[in-house]
Amino acid sequence: MIDAYDRRLLAQARQLAARGLGRAEPNPLVGCVITKDNSIIGEGFHEQFGGAHAEPNALKSAARNLPSRATMYVTLEPCCHHGKLTPPCVPRLIDAGIGRVVIGTLDPNPEVNGRGVQQLRDAGIRVDLLDETESKSFQQLIAPYIAREIHDRPYVTMKWAETADGFVAGANREPLVISNASSRRFLHQLRARCDAILIGIGTALSDDPRLDARGVDVLRESVSVVLDRAARLRPDAKLFHDGNRDVLIFTTQPVDASRRFSDRATIHQLNNDSDFLEGVLRELGRRSPVLSHVLIEAGPTIAKAFFDSNLCDRLLINRSPTVLGNPNALRAASVPDHFKPTISVDFDGDAYVEYLNTKSNVFFDIVPSPDFSEAP
Repeated sequence: MIDAYDRRLLAQARQLAARGLGRAEPNPLVGCVITKDNSIIGEGFHEQFGGAHAEPNALKSAARNLPSRATMYVTLEPCCHHGKLTPPCVPRLIDAGIGRVVIGTLDPNPEVNGRGVQQLRDAGIRVDLLDETESKSFQQLIAPYIAREIHDRPYVTMKWAETADGFVAGANREPLVISNASSRRFLHQLRARCDAILIGIGTALSDDPRLDARGVDVLRESVSVVLDRAARLRPDAKLFHDGNRDVLIFTTQPVDASRRFSDRATIHQLNNDSDFLEGVLRELGRRSPVLSHVLIEAGPTIAKAFFDSNLCDRLLINRSPTVLGNPNALRAASVPDHFKPTISVDFDGDAYVEYLNTKSNVFFDIVPSPDFSEAP
């Protein structure tokens, strides 16, 4: 039986899990709290891919308090399988003498799903699970992991900035300075946490972006992705010459051999059909090392294409208070009705609004994503 106290401790574990954002991937974000006699004696989260999971970290922090017969609150079912970078967690819990485990959601990984719970119960440990409805927010927490683990594709976040009257660029796609310094810094934090940053050829030609993360700690080395069906990308584009990131170019036409791109560029020629975008995500899903999360910095054309194909899981719009007032300017794409807002955060006047796609196969609950756990 799970009560209000249990739910509060699971919520605390969920907040801890968010602290692994950008470092734990492609593993899921996991947080853990240990209590004994109604006092917290240990906390932990999955801090780094390849490092200890949340449960051993929490046990380590509780070392002076003897966790025997304690209760562990963990956002995700403890792992029980081998053949990975770290040992399974279930035996650690059994050896520590944990008396009860309260779990936010089962691990969708077929090697774990329910097996961790069963091994704990076989060892005499009481296990309580949130019901199907309450577990949805914990599933949403690990949506990028589920996209990769179950659907063999990266999680897709789309982002753009628009004026108060809904424009993203001037007439003839002239670039506009829309975002202020605070919201630009948040964008660079988003870039620093993602595995890939994707743009369309329109953005590549008009803005010539670097697609790097500046002024923040780079948590993940991202690749740059350009959708360029007609093979128009210029070899002198900044994204080839700033930094050492790989550049993936997706076309539907052969690229002239005389066009000398960077040695870090890889060209994927796909079929020119309605499955082009699905083909892009399939290729990104096959890439090694794993790409868990793709950030699309979208112009209206790319945005509409991803909306029409239902391939965007999350949308972030930075709305500036500035009014452009030019009817000839480029207007933002229309947001489909099934994208529902979760949160709006003020960045010194700019408002970042997050939407989740309720028709996505990795949508579970209308809750803000971990990116906003430490937002102002």
